[in-house]
Amino acid sequence: MKAWFLIILTVILGVLQVTFLDCFKVFGVKPDLLLIAVFIAGLFLDLKPALGIGLLAGIFKDAFSLTPPGVSIILFPMWIFLIAKFCREVSIDDNLTRMLLLFVVALLNNIISGAVLIYSGAFLPLGIFLRITLLASIYTALILSLILRFIVK
Repeated sequence: MKAWFLIILTVILGVLQVTFLDCFKVFGVKPDLLLIAVFIAGLFLDLKPALGIGLLAGIFKDAFSLTPPGVSIILFPMWIFLIAKFCREVSIDDNLTRMLLLFVVALLNNIISGAVLIYSGAFLPLGIFLRITLLASIYTALILSLILRFIVK
């Protein structure tokens, strides 16, 4: 997969996430399309271009989300580095394994982002935090299979 294709895909997914995706919320939760773009970059690209895409996606997400500034800029390249390292050790060939790995990454990303949000002084009830964390991670992993169907042949 080419890096320029993933850069365009990241921009398209970012625009969709902040505009059109609000129509497809489930229990007030929408999938993290930028995390999907970061995950795909970590799987299919070399480390340097993937880190650039992670940085671009992190800047885009921090500009349009409620998390404290800089969280996604730090987390997205970290996920790319960890995904690339994990893929060198374990073969990930089928979409079910990719979805499971993305679920774990999304769950950890949501937990860390929520913890930073709570630590920064925002009040977030435990039930809402758990609902957002679990449902958003499941929803993000399910959307991955749709996106992979269109871009991976």
